[in-house]
Amino acid sequence: MLPTGPTRTLPPEDELLTRTMRESASERFFRCNFAQCDLSVNLYDRLGERQIEPFLSAEAAFPTHLLMPHDAAAGCAFVFAERTLYFLYDRIEHWENAPGHLAFVAVRIDPAELIALASDAPPGLQLAPSEYHLLAQLLCGLDLKSAAAALGAAYDTKRKQIRVVLDKFGAKTQTALLRSLTMELTAKLLDALLPSAQHMPESVLVKRQFGGDVVTSTISVGNGSDLPVWEFGARNGRPVLYFHTMLSPVVFCDDMAEVLRRYNLRWIVVPRHFLSRDMPFDTDMRMAHLTRALGATLSYLTEEPLVCLGESMGVSWAAHFARHNPGLVEHLLLAATPTPGPDHDTDRRMTIYGEISARLRRDRRVNAGIARIYNALARVPALAEKGLMHLYRHSPPDLAMVEALCEQEHFFEWLQLIATVASHSSMDELQGMQRNWPADLHALDCPMSFIHGADDPISPPDGVEAMIKDLPQAEFMCVEDAGHFVVSQHFAALAAHTADLPRRPLM
Repeated sequence: MLPTGPTRTLPPEDELLTRTMRESASERFFRCNFAQCDLSVNLYDRLGERQIEPFLSAEAAFPTHLLMPHDAAAGCAFVFAERTLYFLYDRIEHWENAPGHLAFVAVRIDPAELIALASDAPPGLQLAPSEYHLLAQLLCGLDLKSAAAALGAAYDTKRKQIRVVLDKFGAKTQTALLRSLTMELTAKLLDALLPSAQHMPESVLVKRQFGGDVVTSTISVGNGSDLPVWEFGARNGRPVLYFHTMLSPVVFCDDMAEVLRRYNLRWIVVPRHFLSRDMPFDTDMRMAHLTRALGATLSYLTEEPLVCLGESMGVSWAAHFARHNPGLVEHLLLAATPTPGPDHDTDRRMTIYGEISARLRRDRRVNAGIARIYNALARVPALAEKGLMHLYRHSPPDLAMVEALCEQEHFFEWLQLIATVASHSSMDELQGMQRNWPADLHALDCPMSFIHGADDPISPPDGVEAMIKDLPQAEFMCVEDAGHFVVSQHFAALAAHTADLPRRPLM
């Protein structure tokens, strides 16, 4: 007689078949998308059940069950389970071949992986298991007291331990370290996980140009906007918010990242040309929308006031941001400042920007026409080069700069990308410059510095000097051997000047 034991009821045949089909679909999806990934990845369904069985080693095992937190922002979350940190991402729709039952992708982040993903981690950095566990709990959103309780340790013990962790990373505060790690881990993990078709072309290009010297992130703002943020230089350095030119969102200086690190500057760029098209199309509304979103973003990113730098077409945007976020800005730097249009020009002299502005006021169709011509020229390198050489023909420093730019493949790639992907941006920039942005300057009480090339053919220095003569907190610096590209031409000197600017506490 066979021995008797507990009675087991097998699942119905159709349930077994459904489960087998789901497991097979999960495995096919995994092999197709993550088999070659250097990360330790697994998949979970809507009930939080693990879909891929461990096949490497016990150290690479994933929990049988994981759940996505309900309050996860932008589809991302950090979860601490079985003494290990995991990164979860639930935007499964980004993979066209994803089976319908899948809910999220999970990445295991062990101590070595965490350190490897942190660009500013000092060489040879190691974390003790208890330090890793504490840092993982904090990354999941717990405060220090709650993290200590969750780990079954005394608060004073963990308060001392977090100081050790901060010293190891060279961070000033717990908030700064967590903010930096959260952004960097999220950006790098998503970059490795997402299919190439989901990578924004501007992010692909900036990474190709700067490699590991740039960290790209996306910040979800409370008003529903997702802002792309690029960071260069010292991650814990003095923050500089850069409002870029019309030609490109980046500065063309071969050793830009090295210079920024040398002067301990954290260069932050929001490439406004490529912002989501769900933002208002009207330029004034778009600018106000961006300013609000940027204010919320910078309040999260920084613990100290920032230097706001606008260059050329970025001047109007920088002035607007500084006026509406006075507590965040300790100094306004404006480089290659265009002379205002005739309605705002103190001596009524006409410049190239003034002429454009006047024509725009008379007939807004001129705006669309100029933008179409500009985009058509920008798409063809030979025409773009010829047009720039003609525009800057009276400025030897700028001619030399144009020649240098035309030898860089990335410069023409930026022109073509903006003209193709963000063709509306040229119209946006022309409209932005015709607004009464000098009124923003008069409403500010922070120090202002105007940096101008002596050979600038686009905006003559004397016109800018005349405009700022009634701004009591403004200083004017005319740079010899420089033209309209003064920032790129003298980037190291600009960085040194920025680093020496007086500081004030965040309001």
